[in-house]
Parts: sequence; C-alpha cells; structure tokens
Amino acid sequence: MRITHSKSQLSIFPYVLLGVCLGVGLTSFFQKSSSLLSPRKPGKAWTLVVTLQFESETDVNQAITDWKVVADYCAKYEPFLYHYEIGKSDSDPLKLHIVERYESKEKYLNVHKSGSAFLEFRPKLKALQDAGKVKIEGFSYQELGEGFVM
Repeated sequence: MRITHSKSQLSIFPYVLLGVCLGVGLTSFFQKSSSLLSPRKPGKAWTLVVTLQFESETDVNQAITDWKVVADYCAKYEPFLYHYEIGKSDSDPLKLHIVERYESKEKYLNVHKSGSAFLEFRPKLKALQDAGKVKIEGFSYQELGEGFVM
C-alpha cells in the first residue's frame, strides 16, 4: 500500500508534530495556536529608520561591530523595543540602514537614548559624522496598525 500526501498536508505536519510532542490534543492545539497559522496585525509602534552613508569600508565594519553591542544590550534590557535591525544596502556596500520599532516615541526618547550602550555608541558615530566620514539621515513615523506582520 502506497501512502501519498499533498503539499498542504505536509505543510501542517510540523504543527501536528509539535502538538503531539507537547501532549496537547489536536483540537485544542489548533485552537491555541491559531496565531501560528494566520498573519498577525501589527500594533501601533513608533518606528525610526536611519541611513548611514560611510566613506570607508573600515568605518562600516567598525560601526556594525559597535552596533552589535547596542543590539545585545537592547535585547536584554529594553522589552519595549520590538525590532532593532541593521542591514547593508544591496546596491552600495558603504550604506547601512537601521530599523527600530518602539512601543512609543516616549520610550525611545526617555529610556533607549539614556541606556548605557546607546550612550557609548552614539559619541563614536558622532565623531565619524563630525569628521565627515559618515552622513546620517533618517525619518520616523507612528504606525497606524493597518496591515500585517508575519
């Protein structure tokens, strides 16, 4: 006897396996895990997007290294910070983008900006900026809560 499965049956397999491993009945598992199976609406976070245009690859690499320290600190001590990610432009290796999502603008201004890691990182970036080695641009916005987050 040959057993065949459709792609949709196989895509649900990890959830069934997880339910079995957790000892949860399949009905209650799917009721409790509906958020795993459908998109979630975003909150109304305050978002900051920063672009850093460097003059040298050495400064880019050092900024990434220094930024990782801040990111580790934020992950540990700033639960109001929902998303904190750095990326390198795919068209310009000297350009970095940072996306930051906060519970509120007030948390960014009053807590994040006074954190020890930020207070160590920002002067380093400011020194590069003052020396003409990096140009910093950015914008922020208040999310409306429309759309989805996967």
